[in-house]
Amino acid sequence: MLITIDGQQFPLPDEIAANDDLLKAALAPFVPWIVNAQIERKEKDGAMVVNVVKRADWKGKATVINALIASPDEMNPAVALWQQLQARTDLNDPALVLAFEPTIHQAIEQGEQDIAAVHQALARLVECAPAPATRIPLGF
Repeated sequence: MLITIDGQQFPLPDEIAANDDLLKAALAPFVPWIVNAQIERKEKDGAMVVNVVKRADWKGKATVINALIASPDEMNPAVALWQQLQARTDLNDPALVLAFEPTIHQAIEQGEQDIAAVHQALARLVECAPAPATRIPLGF
């Protein structure tokens, strides 16, 4: 089978090229980013061609990335309420504005809690001491 990486082609035995794990193991010493590569197999001119394409990957700890991805996607409650109120056209009525007062106060309190949590997270990040890597990344 023919392998294509960054425009260069070279042959590899069919038994290795047909299996992603074997292909990655065979190329790992020469292609440091092979672990995250996208592997595509296509037939071209009657022969199977394997295209290996570099794919961007997350840097850093996977647990942190996964926690961020799993975190809820929400807006600061005060900002969300402000957007809702901006869309209303009947806020000229004082009684209606007074009816919103508890909701406004609750949104402000929740918004301030969100801001405090962000400041606390930032302070913790700033206090973190840099740590040397435990291993040298492949290809570095």
